[in-house]
Amino acid sequence: MNMDVNLMKKYRDFLKALVGVLAFVTLLTMSGASTVHAQSASDLMTLAEITRQLGPELPKLLGMDSPKTYLILVQNNHELRATGGFIAAVGRLTLDKGKVAELDFVDSYAIYRRDGAYPPAPVAMQTYMNIPILVMRDANWSPDFPTTAQVVRALYRSDVGLDVDGIITVDLNAVKLIFGALGELQVPGIDEPITGDTIEAQVVQLWDRPAESTVQAGGDTAQELGEWWQQRKDFIPRLAGAALDTVQGGRANIFRLTAAALQALNERSIQVWLADPAAAALMRAQGWDGALRPALGSDFLAVVDTNMGYNKADAAIQRQLDYRVSWPDGPDQPAQATLTLTYTHPIDADDPGCDLTPRYGENYNDLIERCYFDYVRVYAPAGSTLIEATGVEPESVDSIRGERRTQVFTGYFILPPRERNVVTFTYLLPATLTPESYRLVLQRQSGTQPLPVTVTVGDSALSRLVTEGHWEWEASQK
Repeated sequence: MNMDVNLMKKYRDFLKALVGVLAFVTLLTMSGASTVHAQSASDLMTLAEITRQLGPELPKLLGMDSPKTYLILVQNNHELRATGGFIAAVGRLTLDKGKVAELDFVDSYAIYRRDGAYPPAPVAMQTYMNIPILVMRDANWSPDFPTTAQVVRALYRSDVGLDVDGIITVDLNAVKLIFGALGELQVPGIDEPITGDTIEAQVVQLWDRPAESTVQAGGDTAQELGEWWQQRKDFIPRLAGAALDTVQGGRANIFRLTAAALQALNERSIQVWLADPAAAALMRAQGWDGALRPALGSDFLAVVDTNMGYNKADAAIQRQLDYRVSWPDGPDQPAQATLTLTYTHPIDADDPGCDLTPRYGENYNDLIERCYFDYVRVYAPAGSTLIEATGVEPESVDSIRGERRTQVFTGYFILPPRERNVVTFTYLLPATLTPESYRLVLQRQSGTQPLPVTVTVGDSALSRLVTEGHWEWEASQK
């Protein structure tokens, strides 16, 4: 890498701060990890080039001139929300002269003031979840993360009285990458070492029954349930301390961690919004700011699911996407798009009555084995016109203006375990999209698993598993 000594030191400090924070915050979520075997020189060059481009902005971001404070939103995508998952916890990181001066996490429920003034919740949340106001834990309604970040920043300022310099999200898929790169961790108070293969089972077990505690989920009395609720995240400091000590003590493989972090950024499992305009522009250019990215003159498709059932059913839900575009009235007329979404709930369990009442149940798995209450939004190019929607409740269908010059079609459905639901949206695309110039930009929702996609445009067709957060395809491709 062609960098001077001072810039190399800043680069290494930047990496240590980044991976240290990522290693810490991913401990708050409920998922496992898979080992990252590959080390990519191109990934390291990419991050080195970004560090070089940040130039004079990097010292400011690291708090060299004055302390800088960032929020870390820990999103549990077992309960899917627009930007990747339910905001389970909120971390506050303060950097002062390149070092971590503060790193503190609280349950998202704790960021609330009884005397606070809050905006009304989105209409769909009011209708289907009986949520009247928008608070921090539900603030990620918009799938366009820069839009969500501004909402989060305003709520945090109102609740805590502090302005932040940036906001980062981390979801469960990032856990699979970061912890796969950390290797084996010995955690005080936990008998077995934490590894990428065991962390999910161990964390879920600690969630069900906190370490060194006699209470567990679904306690027999209200007092026991309350004690469990207060202690259900006591495992976090133990795990986080071990992980952070490994990174800052120089025992972690910085190259593997860097590759894992970059992969998570490219998959939008980690998203970064920065208040500094120059740094924000760089995140946007890399596609790391979590923004919706429709392209002028192109078709655009983003399917956004929101779990409205107060459960973790998204840990089980399987999705498939079939998208067909044709010109039934001739190439000089608007194209017709037919989007077919297939949702499968494979869990062999019963959830009588599909009860929407918020409740924890006997254990974490009980939260997965429940009906799926899904509010689906389809983001299409501005000027698209909805023809029909099926597989959703009729009164939930709407067509509204969306973020970043998009049109949004909506629907709501309930899917019990052992069943499948097929949702279809049929709509007209803008007349500017012709067979000769057709191009599709597809964004996979943050927090979702790799998505099986079939695209058929005229006589051209392609099936693939979309793993990246952003995918482009032209009809000429076979």
